[in-house]
Amino acid sequence: MRKHLCIMGIIALSLTVAACGGGEGGSRGTASNSASGSSKSYPELKWGVIAFPGPIDWNKNPWNQVTSIESLVVQDLVELKPNGEVKPALASSIEHPDPTTYVYNIRSGVKFSDGKPLTIADVVYSLDRNLVGKEVWTKVYWEDVASVSPRGTSAVVVKLKHPYAPWPAIVGSTTPIIEKAAAEKAGEKGIGTSSGMPIGTGPWKFDSMKPEVNVQLSRNPYWKGALPPAERISISVFKTESSEALALRSGAIDGTFSYFSPKTFANIPGTRPLAAPGADVILMAMNTSQPPFNDVHVRRAIAYATNVKGAINALFPGQAEEAITVASKATFANLGSKSQVAAVLNAVPRYEFNLAAAKRELAKSAYPHGFTTQIEANVNEQDSQLVAQVLAANLAKIGITAKVHVVPLDETTSLYGKEITIYIDEFYSIYPDADSLLAAVLPSSQIRPPGAGFNQAEYRNTEVNNLLASEAAAPNPAHRLHLIEKLLGIISREEPYKPVYTADVLGRLSDRYVFPTFSWWTVLFRPWAFDVRPAS
Repeated sequence: MRKHLCIMGIIALSLTVAACGGGEGGSRGTASNSASGSSKSYPELKWGVIAFPGPIDWNKNPWNQVTSIESLVVQDLVELKPNGEVKPALASSIEHPDPTTYVYNIRSGVKFSDGKPLTIADVVYSLDRNLVGKEVWTKVYWEDVASVSPRGTSAVVVKLKHPYAPWPAIVGSTTPIIEKAAAEKAGEKGIGTSSGMPIGTGPWKFDSMKPEVNVQLSRNPYWKGALPPAERISISVFKTESSEALALRSGAIDGTFSYFSPKTFANIPGTRPLAAPGADVILMAMNTSQPPFNDVHVRRAIAYATNVKGAINALFPGQAEEAITVASKATFANLGSKSQVAAVLNAVPRYEFNLAAAKRELAKSAYPHGFTTQIEANVNEQDSQLVAQVLAANLAKIGITAKVHVVPLDETTSLYGKEITIYIDEFYSIYPDADSLLAAVLPSSQIRPPGAGFNQAEYRNTEVNNLLASEAAAPNPAHRLHLIEKLLGIISREEPYKPVYTADVLGRLSDRYVFPTFSWWTVLFRPWAFDVRPAS
C-alpha cells in the first residue's frame, strides 16, 4: 500500500472547508501534458520519492515506491499500457492453447545488465518466488497457479488450477524477472538490499542504494531496445512531502509522482502538474472478529459518521471521487459498458454522512451508549490521519470515544489481526480488474496469518468466498459483473470496510521535461522514465 504525506494540523471540524486542497485545478482523468517531447538523450534525471521501509523487492515489499524504482531495472513478462491493456515485454508472444494453460515465449538474445544471458531457469526461478518464496505477498494473486515449468529453452508454461479471467493482466505486475544466480547468492532476505540489488534486463541498472537516502541507476549497457533518454537516474528519498517539494522548488530534483498533498506541490515555479485517474481506494477496515466491531450495527454507525465528501473537499477538490465499494470504479472497465457498470455501482447501498442515522444504528447495537476505542492511521500517510481525526470528532457526537493512534512506519506491514480496531489506509489495484482489490481484502483465506493478502477487517463470509471464486473463473465479462454485483450487495450490507475515496495519481515535473504517458499503470509497472523526455 502506498504511504504518503499531506501536512495537516489537528482537525476538529467536519471537513467542509478545503483545508489541504487547492492549487491548480483541472478535470479528472487527463494528464496535464500531452506533448511528445524530444528524442534527445540527456545526462541525468533527478527524481524524488517518499521514504519506504524494507528492500527494493516488489515480491516482498508492497509499496508503490518499490515497484516504481524496480520497474526501471527489472522487466515483467508483459507490460501494462497507459490504459491498462497488456502488451509483450520479456515475452515476445503468448499462447493460450486451453482455458488453464498459458505459454510465454521469451525473447531471444536478452542479457542481464551484468552481461549474462537470460535463461529459462532465470524465468522459472523468478516466477516460482510467487509460489514458494518466504514473505512473498504476491502469492495472493498466484493461488490459482498449479505449476510453472520450462518448455525447451525458450518458453515457460504456466498451468492454472482452473480458468482465471484476470490472469493475463496479473502477469503484468507480478512477474519481475531477476537473475537467479545473483539472487541465490544474496539469499531471500538479501534480495533488494544494498548488498543484493536485483539484476534485471531493463533499460537501466542499479549502481548503488543507501536506504532512506538515495538510489543511483545508469543505462544498462546490454539493453537492446531504443536508447533510454536519461543516461543516469538519481532517486532521492525524502521523509516528508514538504521536504520533497522544497527540493523540487530548488531544482535539486526534476520531478516526483504519487504524492498526496496537492497544496504542498502547487504553484512551484518552473514546474507543471500531472494528474491521471487513480486505481486506489482509501478504506476504513473494521476488525469484524473483535468486539465491538463484530456488531454490524456498530460498523454501520461508523460508516454513517464518516464525512467522505468533506474529506474530498479538504484534500483533493476536483481530483478525487467518493468510493462506492472496495474496488475503484476504474477497475470495472473491462467488465461491461459504462452504462452497465454504472447501473451495478449505483445499485450498491451507501452510507452517506448522517449523524442522526449513525445514532439510530448505534442504538440497535449491543453498545447503545457507545464505547471507547482507537483509530489507527499510518504515520507516513497524513491524508488517512486527517480522515481519522475528523472521524474521531464525529464519533464523539454519537457517544463513541476514539483516540487516533499513528502507527510507526516499521509496524504498518505487520498490522493485522487483533492489533487492528479501526484502520484507515490506502489499498491500490495492481492490475486493471476489479478482482485485484476484491481478491485481496475480502476472502477469509487472505487473513494474515496464514494468508498472504490484506484482509485487515478479518472478514469471513462463505458466500462471498464462493462468489469471488466464481466470478474469477467465469469467462464471460457480463456473468462476472453479475456475480460481482451480488457480492457488492453483501459486503455493503455487512460493511467490514467503509470505502472512503479514490484520488487521482498526481505528479509534478520540471518544465524542462514532458511525460505524455503519465497514468496509474505507467508509473508503477513499466520503466516510466523512458517517457520522461526533454520538452524540446
